[in-house]
Amino acid sequence: MRHHNYIWIAIIALSIIGGFILLKSAYANPYNLPDYAFTNPKIKEAYIFAKFNMDKLDGLPCNCGCMEDAGHAGRLHSRGLIDCFMNGDINNKGEWDSHASGCGMCYGDTLQAKELYEEGKTKEEIKTILIEKYSKQTISNMTVWDSHD
Repeated sequence: MRHHNYIWIAIIALSIIGGFILLKSAYANPYNLPDYAFTNPKIKEAYIFAKFNMDKLDGLPCNCGCMEDAGHAGRLHSRGLIDCFMNGDINNKGEWDSHASGCGMCYGDTLQAKELYEEGKTKEEIKTILIEKYSKQTISNMTVWDSHD
């Protein structure tokens, strides 16, 4: 009888270990993304695209102001959209940057660029599209609370 008890104990132990392995693989981070990339699925998609397509984002304009103002985490984003995701080359000792995770314009433009690349557009065509997109917007520091006396 004791012989059967050991078999059941082994089956239960293997089931528990198997369950942990399944859970771990279900919540794995195979791309080694930072925690803030998991804020929502679109941000995650943008970070994955940036990691594997640095050359496609390098040189594309970011229109949130991070290319003109070093106030964004103390670093001027001189390379364009790619700098919103990383400092240097994340695949070669660079560091992730959290900027894009909190800027809808940055990750939104990245996803738009991804879509345009999938449609067969060139980097220059995408650059033109992004520049035109924001050239039509009016930005003002006036608010509804400003007096016009």
